[in-house]
Amino acid sequence: MQTLDRQHRAPREPLPPQATDSHMHVFGPFERFPLAPERAYNVAEAPLGTHERMKAQTGLERTVLVQASGHGTDNRAMLAALAELGPRGRGVAVVAPQTPLADLQRMHKAGVRGVRLNLYTFPGRHVGEPAALVRTYERLIAPLGWHLQLFCEPATLSALAQSIERCSVPVVVDHMGMADAALGLDQPAFQALLRLASTGRTWVKVAGADRITRGTGRLADAIPFMRALVEAAPRQLVWGTDWPNIGFHARQPVQGDELLAHRELDAGELLDVFAEAVPDAEARRAILVENPERLYGFSASS
Repeated sequence: MQTLDRQHRAPREPLPPQATDSHMHVFGPFERFPLAPERAYNVAEAPLGTHERMKAQTGLERTVLVQASGHGTDNRAMLAALAELGPRGRGVAVVAPQTPLADLQRMHKAGVRGVRLNLYTFPGRHVGEPAALVRTYERLIAPLGWHLQLFCEPATLSALAQSIERCSVPVVVDHMGMADAALGLDQPAFQALLRLASTGRTWVKVAGADRITRGTGRLADAIPFMRALVEAAPRQLVWGTDWPNIGFHARQPVQGDELLAHRELDAGELLDVFAEAVPDAEARRAILVENPERLYGFSASS
């Protein structure tokens, strides 16, 4: 079986205490928590313990677990990992629109603070117009004070800009809006993202540097996008590794049993790219520590 237990080097700039990985996933163990029957990929198990070793190697301390699309709406693997983390962990679940409030309240007690609407990885799971889905999930989670995490293509993000602006709950946009670094900062979807973030109501995950530079092959090409986001909305950003960095796939129902290879990324290198984009230590501390405390409700002492 493919192993994920690689070494990660320490970043050149030491991380501040309570630094947070605000975007990672766990897979399995499959004996207890199998992948969903309908999914876009097969992957090796990615247990919390391996992520914890990566955190120790790089200086990260807190974790935000994001329910992986491969597990569908079965959040048990994520919730089990969240129970292991205790106060150092928070979660973002994936749930059906008709989920009872009592179920969501139990997740809240476990540390969940948001719901992810993934219109990118496996869009066939969602029926209806994206704007209507945003409204549906907004109504579902508003009583809990949760946020809505949105993963979508740039064109969808542009189309949803007005819905996001009107949303009564915070909206968190994944992976810098999936901008294409080869198209530059002026691409319409990224400009829309900057405007949304500058309102102080929309958050952005400064994660996925290798996703947005997929066409150029140079992680450093993500730096101008990070800098533009910091200039527009420094208090609305959080950072994440996107661990375990599953490989790019066809975003269609999986065929056969072949495992999807993981992207060979070093978390220390990702942190170095982030530090180059955000050279001010106080600004990095805000993105790694203070902003996640506000968004996810971490205790300042945990």
